[in-house]
Amino acid sequence: MESEKLLIVGVIGTIIVVGLIVVASPYLFLTPTDGNNDNNNGSTGNIPRDADLLDRSLEVPDWNLLMSDDSIITMHELRGKFVIIDLMATWCSPCTSQSIELLEIYNSIDSDSLVILSLTIDDAETIEMMADYKTNNDLPWPHGLDTSDVFGDYFSVSSIPTLAIIDDNGYFRWLHPGFWTESSITETLSQMMP
Repeated sequence: MESEKLLIVGVIGTIIVVGLIVVASPYLFLTPTDGNNDNNNGSTGNIPRDADLLDRSLEVPDWNLLMSDDSIITMHELRGKFVIIDLMATWCSPCTSQSIELLEIYNSIDSDSLVILSLTIDDAETIEMMADYKTNNDLPWPHGLDTSDVFGDYFSVSSIPTLAIIDDNGYFRWLHPGFWTESSITETLSQMMP
């Protein structure tokens, strides 16, 4: 009887140890970034926030984004225009406040020179949810999905809203995590736009 108890305790102990190893293994094998990653193939968590990114030459890949009207927007088709990427989620109240600020910009800047795209980074949200959000908040610009988490992963987004500005040559120019006022966005754009 005593040997059966020891066997059971040993099996349980082994299961616990194996479980801890399985849970911890992704963290055991992470390699730290050296801070010199200037490429644009992902792993760009070291991109500075609220600074002009032009000297980093971060060309936007030709990502395909699924919009709430079932259309697909490719990043290369937006070349020639400045683009504000609004990374958000429909359940995020600061994101709704950010939309109000973006609406002021949308109404004041020529749509031939500036495009706004709102993309949910919540994988559980659907194009139907984005269509409802766009309609319910009376927002005129395209809303869609951060398809395959391309923006979220590229910038290692950890909070929403997060805004990224892309220039008319297709380069990332600015990254701002958190709520951003219309006046500050406009001032930043005015320093970049001709």
